[in-house]
Amino acid sequence: MTVGSLLSLRTARQAALDRRRARWQRAQHLALRAAGWILLAVVLVVALFPPYFMIVTAFHPPSLSFSRTPTLFSTDLSLRAFTELFDKYPYASWMSNTLIVSVSSTVLAVTIATLAAYSLSRLRYPGRSALSSAVFFAYLFPPTLLFIPMFIVLNSLHMLNWLPALVAVYLTFSIPFCTWLLKAYFLSIPRELEDAAQMDGATRLQSMTLVVLPLATPGMAVASIYAFTLAWNEYLYAFTLLSDQEKFTLATGLTKLIFGDVFLWGMIMAGGVLMSLPLLVLYFAAQRYIVAGLSAGAVKG
Repeated sequence: MTVGSLLSLRTARQAALDRRRARWQRAQHLALRAAGWILLAVVLVVALFPPYFMIVTAFHPPSLSFSRTPTLFSTDLSLRAFTELFDKYPYASWMSNTLIVSVSSTVLAVTIATLAAYSLSRLRYPGRSALSSAVFFAYLFPPTLLFIPMFIVLNSLHMLNWLPALVAVYLTFSIPFCTWLLKAYFLSIPRELEDAAQMDGATRLQSMTLVVLPLATPGMAVASIYAFTLAWNEYLYAFTLLSDQEKFTLATGLTKLIFGDVFLWGMIMAGGVLMSLPLLVLYFAAQRYIVAGLSAGAVKG
């Protein structure tokens, strides 16, 4: 056998080995993609089944809502649960109370947090580092440990069953988080932009409002969504501090649809659907701001 034939044979064997290796890598790639799609499908089913079941149950007639066997699909749909919810209970008042509390706490929290975050990220004064650490520790403190002291304080001030007091309580949770988030976002904005504006004659307030705040819009949007969601979904403090049914928020009002071991499933699910719609619209509308704001806050600090 000549040297040329040996080289040809070796080349052919190497080419066959390369082809087998390429097929194996392609099969591994396809298997990983298939496993990823299967895992994603499982996660989506687990995540989407609760809202699907809530929506289906909300449109079921009472005969299906109280059935021992859960009905996952039916063409027998009805709006009776929604009409009874508004006719028999002050659901509209609960929603208006929730909207007032959520919007008020969001506006106040983001306004105060913006000023505080700008101060901690841009100004130099004694105690700034200690104040920044205090804000961070306040953010880490579990809110569930404070509802008894909050109740005692508000009771001594005769501020129970008062929506502005509930707004003030929510501010104690939302302001630390929003301040920490916005502080990280302000640090991501180059200081040279403000220096250039001040060299052109702008004051500190003008450079903040005309230069920094427009660039910090994604971070402020994320802070607003967090504060709004916290106030919209909060249950423990609203249940503890409010006693008048006309002043209930949605989270506490829906508990009035439970009588001992009897659950009015149709109306409960209908109320849950209506309660979820504003948040879904808000999140879809501000989706790009959420991604930008959280990304900036994750890499700066």
